[in-house]
Amino acid sequence: MNFIRKYWPVLATPLLLWASWPDRGFPLFIFIAFVPLLWLYEVVSNSEPKRYRAFRVWFTMYVAFALFNLFVTSWIWNAHWSGVVAVCTFNAALMALVFLAAHKVRHVLGPKRGWIALVAFWLAFENFHQDWEMSWPWLTLGNAFAHYPEWVQWYDITSVSGGTLWIWIVNILIYHVFKQYLKKSTPFRRLAFSYISIVLWIGLPVVYSLYKYNTYVDNPVGSTRVVIVQPNFDAYTEKFDLPQTFQIQRFIELAQSKMDSTTEWVIGPETMLPEPIEESAARYHPDYQLLNAFKDQYPRVNLLLGASTYTSYTDPAKVTPTARKYANAEAWYDVFNAAAFFGEVYQPKFYHKSKLVVGVEHFPFSTLLKPLLEQAVGSFGGTTGTHGIQKERTVFLHSVNGSGTSSVICFESVFPEFVSLFVRNGANFISIITNDDWWGNTAGHRQHLQYARLRAVENRRWIARSANTGISAVINSRGDIVQALPYKSAGALAADIPLLTEQTFFTATGDVISRVSWFLSGFLVLYTLAYALRKKKIET
Repeated sequence: MNFIRKYWPVLATPLLLWASWPDRGFPLFIFIAFVPLLWLYEVVSNSEPKRYRAFRVWFTMYVAFALFNLFVTSWIWNAHWSGVVAVCTFNAALMALVFLAAHKVRHVLGPKRGWIALVAFWLAFENFHQDWEMSWPWLTLGNAFAHYPEWVQWYDITSVSGGTLWIWIVNILIYHVFKQYLKKSTPFRRLAFSYISIVLWIGLPVVYSLYKYNTYVDNPVGSTRVVIVQPNFDAYTEKFDLPQTFQIQRFIELAQSKMDSTTEWVIGPETMLPEPIEESAARYHPDYQLLNAFKDQYPRVNLLLGASTYTSYTDPAKVTPTARKYANAEAWYDVFNAAAFFGEVYQPKFYHKSKLVVGVEHFPFSTLLKPLLEQAVGSFGGTTGTHGIQKERTVFLHSVNGSGTSSVICFESVFPEFVSLFVRNGANFISIITNDDWWGNTAGHRQHLQYARLRAVENRRWIARSANTGISAVINSRGDIVQALPYKSAGALAADIPLLTEQTFFTATGDVISRVSWFLSGFLVLYTLAYALRKKKIET
């Protein structure tokens, strides 16, 4: 019984986070979600004996975050059990390390600086998790508002890191007010001021956001007619088994059901063309010729759809770190999860997906982990294997009206700064192509759709989202889902999408809050080390 009384926050916080999360949670819960865990963190951080206290802090936090990862992303099991194991071990362990690092600062510099360290370290951790070998920003705290974008219209200034900072400030404030309340000697006036502070910290950002939401108006330079196709091929039984020609014919039929003389873009999902093809020879393949013939029927139409491609190298100087060697030749090749753009010429242009799914498209620390992961990992999303990437964020320009769009592929849409680079490079609207069928009819594909709404707000761009089995959608620059096709249905959407050119503060400058958090984290680490060494020198 004493164990339950002490450790109930280990379950309470994950449950509250789950109750806050897209696509069916209510984000108001996230403002109290960490309060139980912060109480337990302080208890364990001050517990005796001091021996192994740091480990007790880390392990307690690890259990809580493992449950958080399990509750919110258990849908990964539908693709493969190893994915659930990975997020509940590695991701939870990293989250717990943030608390451990803050614990160290707390015991050297005191509680106040310890709370600052906790927030700074967490923000730096979330930013780090967007650009390393095992990136997984799915559980960035600021994502909790994805299904209520009218609450966070100011993400066009701060991106999701602003939401994370907001969550931590309110949780820490509520925790301290709760501690004051438990002290019967706390003056009522002080409590009343604290209660008002909580209301203002929650209410003012929401009120400001609602004002922006209701007054924001696009300033387009024109519009373009877009048709979005959802072909609905089962990822496990059809997508990679049915003839590619048959799949293209369905794509064309669905597109034509919504096309007219004003149509300018037709967008298809990730791996719409599942058969790998040498990129330099694509125009000669019969299926690519079929798509060019379809395009030629509509002089204003350009096509953008997913493809599986590869590029060969015979010059060793051109071989990339991701290239694989042919078995019986002095040549190498890179495999790509690509987007194919059919514009003015018959030879399509390609963009290569560059934020890859760990364990499926990318083996992290391959020398050490590849022998282990190759046996465990199964199909997870998109295509499988070790894929090549590219450095630049390609914007495809329409051959007639000059409008530019991105080709954000699947997992890439979860990375805020990454997506903003397409807009910075001239995208007038954002295209997202994906295949979310690997996860089945679970929260996974719905969360993925909701996260796209935040990318619309951050960059103030409309989004055309084509998903193989759904949910395909049109999202406006306020994050509203204007049109959508039901999951597991074949169909197409047609929409007039405004062409926007203005850049938001976030698009133009990037994630300023995260950069500040890195600076503050570095300062706190160095200050802590210097203070601890100085104190030890004085004591000796």
